[in-house]
Amino acid sequence: MVSFLYAGIGHGGASGYIAVMTLIGLTPLDIRTNALMLNIVVASVAFLNFNRKIKLNLDLLIPLFLGSIPLAFIGGSIQISSTVFKWVLAIILLVPIVRFLKGEKKQVNQIKPASFWTLLLTGAAIGFISGLIGIGGGIILTPVLLWFSWATITQAATLSALFIVANSISGLSGLWSVEVYIAESFLSILGVTLMGGFLGSYFGANRFNEPLLKRILATVLIIAVIKLIWT
Repeated sequence: MVSFLYAGIGHGGASGYIAVMTLIGLTPLDIRTNALMLNIVVASVAFLNFNRKIKLNLDLLIPLFLGSIPLAFIGGSIQISSTVFKWVLAIILLVPIVRFLKGEKKQVNQIKPASFWTLLLTGAAIGFISGLIGIGGGIILTPVLLWFSWATITQAATLSALFIVANSISGLSGLWSVEVYIAESFLSILGVTLMGGFLGSYFGANRFNEPLLKRILATVLIIAVIKLIWT
């Protein structure tokens, strides 16, 4: 259901997977591992769909990826306490909540170029946080790109999808360096998540009421944040 809803608005869904796994009481290590693997699958589908329509901006992609990929690996290799994980995650989940409730910024008409070093540091910061808590970072990168007018909405969506895939793989590699294992049940979870991603992408492009979907997702995330704070 999470991949279905998130794919309907063009996201990989890590924050949603984390919210659900938090609600059912999985450990931080299990949450990070599962969220990153599921994110890779759904974000890959999203990238393939968006990449057919728009060409990637290499001036944005290269410095963002140079900064984010190694830092996502480092973040993924760090073992943090359950308490720290919960508070960092609760704060980060506020980003998509605000974004979903407030809505998207209007289409950017004038692109403002950013320096190589600004993009490098931005990618590094997002990459580290992504690896640390088990997200791909797109939910943070997209609003940043739009807020500073570094990309149009479609460019931001395409770049963020690939950013999610790359950082999820890097973060997962960092987790594997501390001997993470994949549960046998994950293959069945992966199958239904992939199905949800394909169906969500189709219906999102043709039939869904996007504002309603965003309100539903924001509600799920709010419940997860409340649970994180009070448990």
